[in-house]
Amino acid sequence: MRAINFYRFRKETLVRNCLAQEKRFSALIFWGSLWGLTEASLGFLLHGLKIPGLAGSVLPAIAFYFLYRLYQSAGSAGDVIGASLVAAGLKSLDIVVSPMDLMSVINPVRAIILEGLVAALALQVLNRRPVRSMVRIILSGLLFPFGSSLAYGLTAFIESSVFHSGNIFQTEPVNLIRFFLLSPLVTAFVITSWLMAGKVKDKSQCRKLLRTDSIRTDCLSEISGQPETFLNRLSTRPSVSLVIFTVAVYIHLISSGSGRF
Repeated sequence: MRAINFYRFRKETLVRNCLAQEKRFSALIFWGSLWGLTEASLGFLLHGLKIPGLAGSVLPAIAFYFLYRLYQSAGSAGDVIGASLVAAGLKSLDIVVSPMDLMSVINPVRAIILEGLVAALALQVLNRRPVRSMVRIILSGLLFPFGSSLAYGLTAFIESSVFHSGNIFQTEPVNLIRFFLLSPLVTAFVITSWLMAGKVKDKSQCRKLLRTDSIRTDCLSEISGQPETFLNRLSTRPSVSLVIFTVAVYIHLISSGSGRF
């Protein structure tokens, strides 16, 4: 019997671990940058339409999708929070070229970080066994938008109490209803519908496999865990993540600079 070379085994293990960590960090940058890019591009357009509550309903749903894809591949709540810090860092670039006051930059940055924290909790709830059950889908779909809004309101209230500044509760009642009820309801509906559609699709694929003469258990496992997609593969390539991050920085600077005119 051939003896095991423990030194070589340990070296190969370290190399594999380093590669795995590199892919995780790349995915974190990739999805966080996509989130930041969406805030700078689509967010700029939605806010420009001047439709009350539109941006507040659409952007969080897209953010949840990005964080869901990251959590799906990494399985780590810490990576989800890290991606939100990347997106928040990109959003903070607004203060470099924008004539806005400091709080107009701090508030959306704080909202992004809080969304990341609540999303990490919602995704952990969603992926506890039984994975993606109907109850967990509904609970996660409600927890993310309503939890994010409540967390933002709480931090704004604490901030105003400490620094004696204005906060969201001093606005008109219709704006409070839109922020704490209507926009989260729309976001929850979008997220829940999307998760339900994915669950139905998985069940349909599973039934098709069960009708076949030969069933491969790895195929069933792949369906249950959502197969790797093209975007998932791209996210693990550091060069691609770096390009997305660079584009996000550039778009943020351009969209912020346009606020001067």
